[in-house]
Parts: sequence; C-alpha cells; structure tokens
Amino acid sequence: FKTTSCEAEQRGPATVKVVSYNLYWWNAFGLKENGWKRDGILQNIKSELRPDTIGFQECDSPELLTGRTGLEVASKFAGAQGIMVKPKKFRILMAGSRDLEATGKWGTRYMTWAKLEDRNERRFWHFNTHWCVHSNASHVCDEETRYRGAKTMVKAIHELVGSEPVIVTGDFNAEMDERGPQHFLQSGFKLAVNEWVDSIFYSNDWELVSQGTGSAAGSDHHPVYAELRLKPSPSALHVK
Repeated sequence: FKTTSCEAEQRGPATVKVVSYNLYWWNAFGLKENGWKRDGILQNIKSELRPDTIGFQECDSPELLTGRTGLEVASKFAGAQGIMVKPKKFRILMAGSRDLEATGKWGTRYMTWAKLEDRNERRFWHFNTHWCVHSNASHVCDEETRYRGAKTMVKAIHELVGSEPVIVTGDFNAEMDERGPQHFLQSGFKLAVNEWVDSIFYSNDWELVSQGTGSAAGSDHHPVYAELRLKPSPSALHVK
C-alpha cells in the first residue's frame, strides 16, 4: 500500500555541503615567510567553509589539516590530493585511488574516492581529482591528455558505483568548454559550480540547494562549494 512521506520526513533530507579547494601548498605551506597564507587557509576551512566533505588539491600533509581543522581523512591521498570529512558526520565504507593515465610535468595524476554513509544509512560516493597542466620532455599535457583522463575517470566511476549517488570535486586545469569537463556533462553529470578551473559535478540523485565561491585566503585558487540534497528514493515514499 502507498503511504505519505512521513517516514522520509522522520529521516530528514540528506543535505551535504561539499567543497573543492586547491591549497597552493608549496607556496602557502612550504615557504616560512608565507605562514600568514597557511594560517589564512586553515582558518578559512575551519571557520568559513565548514565542509561536510571536501576535496583537496595540492595537499602534502592531510595530518597537518586534521590537527589544525579537525577534519577526518576519508580517502587515500595520491598525487597530493584526496578527501576529508567532518568528524562523526559519515561512516567511511570504502576508499581508494587510481592512476588516470594522464601524466604531465608534475607526475602521475590520480582520482581518489570515498564511499560514505550518513547516520540514516544513506550512501554516496565522493570522487576528487587534480588534472595535469604543464608538459616536459617526457610527458605532454594538453587538452587531449586531460580528455583521456576524463574518460578514464568517468569509466571507473560507473564501474565502482553502479546506480549510487556521486559527487565529483577537482582542480581540472581546464576551461569548461574543453572536452574533459564536457565529457562529465555528456555522461549525465550536472555542474554545481565552476570558478576558473575548479568545479563540482554531481549525479542526478541530488538536488542543488545552493552554490558559491569562497575567499582564496592565501591560496592562488578560490574554493568552490555546493549544498546538495539527496532526492528521496522510492523506498522512502512507499511501503510494499
């Protein structure tokens, strides 16, 4: 028999604030004279952005971030990028990384991921990445390289998640009209927010509540954020 949405209301809407932030690590954290940049970035994360889940790029020490912001490491960190979450917000069910086979001057580029579950046993996947930007004598990085990485990434996402909800964060080092970002849109993902080369995509399982761009606060990138709400599943609205 069909019921009202009381059960779904008791569980409450699953709303997640997701952020993507390139930390400019070598400069803001690596140079002693730029301690003010480091402190500004850390304060920005803790007091202004306050993410439920966040994809970092150019992060050489997730342990430092844990100590200074209280965030919990959720994924593997590979190629100085990965995912962290608000403590006790989610259960981490799975984590991993994969070579995108799209290497540029600064080394191998990866996708990292975490499968998360909230207190009401609603599950979703967060993927994070940082695509190549420069070439060297050994590796060419151009639009074709990034497009190859995009195809690897989308294929891997579909293989991993099945039909479960997905969020993708990253510094894509590409304008939105490049084939790499366009491949996400052509594969069924929606764009939540884009600022320069930083973006958040999401699957059709979510509703976009709000989005925006934060203060760079010492980085050379502005963080981007989106508040996403999981659409109710048929099982939450019907009892057979």
